[in-house]
Amino acid sequence: MKKGLATLVFGGIILTSMPARADIVFGADVYKAFIDTSQELDFYGEDNYDTIAAVLGFDFSGVGIEGFYQTGDDVINNNNRTSKLSSYGVDFVLRLPTSEYIDFVGSAGYVKYNLETDLKEFETDGLRLGIGLQFNFNKYMAIRAMYHYSALTEEINDIKSINEISAGIRIKF
Repeated sequence: MKKGLATLVFGGIILTSMPARADIVFGADVYKAFIDTSQELDFYGEDNYDTIAAVLGFDFSGVGIEGFYQTGDDVINNNNRTSKLSSYGVDFVLRLPTSEYIDFVGSAGYVKYNLETDLKEFETDGLRLGIGLQFNFNKYMAIRAMYHYSALTEEINDIKSINEISAGIRIKF
């Protein structure tokens, strides 16, 4: 019991003596969103979209929260229909350093998608999970590449999930 208590106290002293760093995070990402569309949705939309996102967040020594708004240009599919994908949400982010310059990044959050077409508008939301790597140029600037999987709560014509690949920049203040 005494050994466990001593270890706990010693561990607490080490953790409290480590400098905590709190930063505001600004970022921008480019996305490639892949949607496994049903034949009915193929009439309205496309199976992938190129989008960009603005990111604003807070990071506290590798644990943070990031809000994002993602939108893209109109896409014309094979049926000459115009569609556009946009989304917004929030991710809880955990950065685990693997070296001085590279961090392993994991995220979990909420996302709301909006698929606008010239005939219909589809909305859905869900859980978003992400995994990726971040290369730190210094303590203020980094680039990040991630894979995101969004499990949707409401199906849009048999679409249960959306997969996204992103790359972007993070600037901390």
